[in-house]
Amino acid sequence: MSNEPKKTICLEHQCAEDQATPFGMVCPQCKRRLYTNPPQGNLMSFWESQPVAFTLDREPCFAYSLMWEDYRVRSIHLPDQEATARESSEIESHS
Repeated sequence: MSNEPKKTICLEHQCAEDQATPFGMVCPQCKRRLYTNPPQGNLMSFWESQPVAFTLDREPCFAYSLMWEDYRVRSIHLPDQEATARESSEIESHS
């Protein structure tokens, strides 16, 4: 089991979410916005119920949203690459 965090990508800015905030990891542009012009209203966070994309191995990628009245951070969560690599390297027996 790897201690590396799963990779997430900001859907607005198309870059890795590698910046820590009190709300979780976000991309550099979203972090700048959160600190220079803080969003207004209550924070809601939720997973979208349908996959927003699929990997080449047909693994679903789900989106997670942090949403205020005037701002939304939406990120795609890629499936665990270690599990995908392990499954694809297994040899199947058809006997």
